[in-house]
Amino acid sequence: MKDGVCIVNTARGPIIDESALIPALKSGKVSSFGADVFENEPNVNMELIQLPNVVSLPHMGTHTVETMKEMEEIVVSNVSNYLDTGKVKFIVPELKGKF
Repeated sequence: MKDGVCIVNTARGPIIDESALIPALKSGKVSSFGADVFENEPNVNMELIQLPNVVSLPHMGTHTVETMKEMEEIVVSNVSNYLDTGKVKFIVPELKGKF
């Protein structure tokens, strides 16, 4: 990649290798990093977020009334399905195969 790139991660935390990102930020290979997700949440690497060229914020991509209502309905449906069948309808990728 070119020197001085800006990286923004609003997907999943583990897609960024934060241990490799820190020296890249310090050297200028990566000029800046923005994220609302982190590799080892909730244990966020404090060295990373204290760098002056890092902007972080809480994950807010779904903070609309409509989306939150829909998410609540999905959770209730998932719990109900699990109680009825022993299986969930929807699962985050990190938990695949555990339910």
